[in-house]
Amino acid sequence: MKRKLGVLALVSMLAVLGSTTALAAPLPESKYAAQIANAPDVLETTFKINVVFVGYEMADIDMPNFEAELPSTYDPLVILPYIYYDISLPINIHGDYEYNYVFADSSFNDSFFGYLTSIGKDGTLTEFQEAYNTQSNRSITIEPPHSLYIDAPSTELWLMNHGRSDLGLDVANYTIFFVNWYGRSDFRFHVYTKTDDPDVDTGVNFGEVYDQTKMIAWGGSYGRTWFYDLSAGPEAWSANWDINNADVDGGGDVDYRMPPVWEYGNMTGYRPFDNLSGDLGKVARWLAIDLLFTTNPVYDPLVTEPFPGFGKRLFINMFEDDPNSNGPDWIDKPYIRKTMQHLQPDYKWRVTLKDQPLKGSGLQGPFRIWAGLRNAPGCWGPYGDPFAELFCYVDTHRNNYLPPIKPLQNKMIGVFAFNTTDERMGNLGGLLGYADDDWMSGTPTYVFEFDTPGTRATGFGFSTTTTHEVGHHIGLAHPHDGYDSEADALIDPTGDYYFVWTGDESHSIMQYIAVANQFGWFDRDNMNRFLTGRYLTRSSEIAAELTPRGNSRKANALLQDANARLDESRRAFGAMDYAGAAKQARAGFERVWRAAQLAGLNPPMAKPLPAGVRTNVPKMVDPIPHPFQK
Repeated sequence: MKRKLGVLALVSMLAVLGSTTALAAPLPESKYAAQIANAPDVLETTFKINVVFVGYEMADIDMPNFEAELPSTYDPLVILPYIYYDISLPINIHGDYEYNYVFADSSFNDSFFGYLTSIGKDGTLTEFQEAYNTQSNRSITIEPPHSLYIDAPSTELWLMNHGRSDLGLDVANYTIFFVNWYGRSDFRFHVYTKTDDPDVDTGVNFGEVYDQTKMIAWGGSYGRTWFYDLSAGPEAWSANWDINNADVDGGGDVDYRMPPVWEYGNMTGYRPFDNLSGDLGKVARWLAIDLLFTTNPVYDPLVTEPFPGFGKRLFINMFEDDPNSNGPDWIDKPYIRKTMQHLQPDYKWRVTLKDQPLKGSGLQGPFRIWAGLRNAPGCWGPYGDPFAELFCYVDTHRNNYLPPIKPLQNKMIGVFAFNTTDERMGNLGGLLGYADDDWMSGTPTYVFEFDTPGTRATGFGFSTTTTHEVGHHIGLAHPHDGYDSEADALIDPTGDYYFVWTGDESHSIMQYIAVANQFGWFDRDNMNRFLTGRYLTRSSEIAAELTPRGNSRKANALLQDANARLDESRRAFGAMDYAGAAKQARAGFERVWRAAQLAGLNPPMAKPLPAGVRTNVPKMVDPIPHPFQK
């Protein structure tokens, strides 16, 4: 009996040893890691764009001239590293454009212009319609006393709904409505308004109190639709009321503008207005497609994404520099959190506010140097520009103002808000804020923002500025500037591109017209596309590090799930479900990242960019918008 037990014990021991030997052997490589690593580098798609002419006859539009202006392809990259430091960071999306042209029939036109008449309210001529009447080169006179004021979002919704039901449009695709009411017997001089979203801090309703906010275009409130009406206005925002002067912004260049539709054929304006079709094509390309529908991120959005399982936290340092006001009175934390959560709902946002005197904070001297009010060396010397003083001081003393960085925590976004006076802004009076980078590679760092009695008198508090600048920090551009990848052209609303100021007439807090204080449809689409492309790319990069490693059973299960989710992300992307695509891409990335953790790797969210060669392109900042500065 004892002998049998000994034999059994020996057999058991050999089994254990055999098991130990098997566990010690190298684990096989994960086929799922290889599939993720070898997935296509570029996410390919086709953007189908409806171009609808309302109130135009076919004979009015020279289609070859119109089509000659349009882009064929879209290959987005991160703008600021490229233009500041000549660093190219592609989003790894390639898009082709496919166009569907529709001329609305007389029944649609009658219904639409009847609708405009029914919802419009009589108002006085705007000061810019009156200013047009003073132009010596004008073709007509806008007769007082009345101009029809028409709600812009309601107009957008009517066009979207009736475009679907009456014209058979697939309005899940991006859609431009080019509108012309002029020449009809029921024509009324008119402008579009949006008056339902006053500033959350000051209560100023920009859409009601300013003639500068009376518009000729709108879109993005309800879907992927935007309309552009050259029979409206003339307007302030793109200065198309001025047909006498070539250079309206004093920059020394001819500022290209689209005049009111009735001016086409007028050869005595600041330029011959003889190509309506080409001008509408320019609006479609450089404005609607490049700046609203399919934009480029200003910063890499992956840099500011939180690690799996965490959220985002705005830590706002408020510095008091005005004895006659209190900064927290002019900032609304719940609004900021809710607005950012609406843009990115897949994790939680927190907002923390710390109020303190500027004096004694360590930042008073750097702030005065930055504003040009103190002649001292500071820390900006290596950067060659005193404008770097706030960044370099804060970056050197970061832990004095922000919680310490831990290996895994909520993504911290540092906001530095200065409640100061107009005089203490020095050379930079009128500046509302900017989202700064590292001055080496175009990696986002800190947000700086400013409020004074003068800016509050105009209508701006801290809240919308905070949300706007954080929008930049995480990647969003303005709807009035950007980049065209096919032409490799930077779009800035001056000179040849002055007309793109009208891109601000869209539902986005990233605009300057201050009539929409939320992120709109175009913002969400673009942000979700950027994140989809970057999460897919980063998943592939990390998976490539895992392919030569033996992965545990748990890691392989994660990678198998990740592969399925990344495939689902590509499917959703192709179906234009960009929110679903981003959600699945993030979920897939999280599983790849957790598998990497199990393998002993600690990959960062994004690969650090190398230092580039700094160009002389001025930093992107946000002043009080141009028509409000008089």
